[in-house]
Amino acid sequence: MDVDFPREIHDAIGDGAIMENGMKLVLLLAQVMTLVSALVVVLHPNILYATIFLLFSFLGVAVMFVFAGADFLAGAQVIVYVGGVTILVLFAIMLTQWLYEAKLKTTLMKGLIPFIVVMGALGPILIKETLKLSDSVSATPPEKMGEFAALAKTQLIGQALLGNYLLPFEAITILLLGALVGAVWLARPE
Repeated sequence: MDVDFPREIHDAIGDGAIMENGMKLVLLLAQVMTLVSALVVVLHPNILYATIFLLFSFLGVAVMFVFAGADFLAGAQVIVYVGGVTILVLFAIMLTQWLYEAKLKTTLMKGLIPFIVVMGALGPILIKETLKLSDSVSATPPEKMGEFAALAKTQLIGQALLGNYLLPFEAITILLLGALVGAVWLARPE
């Protein structure tokens, strides 16, 4: 069944403008989610809620890695940070009853004046440098994005991790397991 679109919509779809705007919207939402979640992590007095928002912050960073074309880093971000670190912190909070019930003191008012002074001094410089950097980075044209996405970027990393670097990779897993067992041992009731 052939759908008859108006000429303007057909031209926009043919140029990829709708897809490009949708991708920009998703990237903008990921950036906002990351920043807002990071602010909640820093400012929320309940450590459990701060940890849950840390999960959303890590997910936003993973989405930004996907848009940067770093699919291995996005996968590692989800597996290591979202799946590992955040869950480990949640377990540590749940295992230690006193930490679960603890409310962190917010020293927002004490740090507000220095924050305003520092941002007033560094803010314009950061904005200027960020704009200069964004101008210098050349965007990949949409017609070349398919070629870039089809490249086997993770094959060499996988071969290295299961080849020359197998022993250090396994040593890290044993170290992380030891840290988990140690955390549970320290958190046990007396």
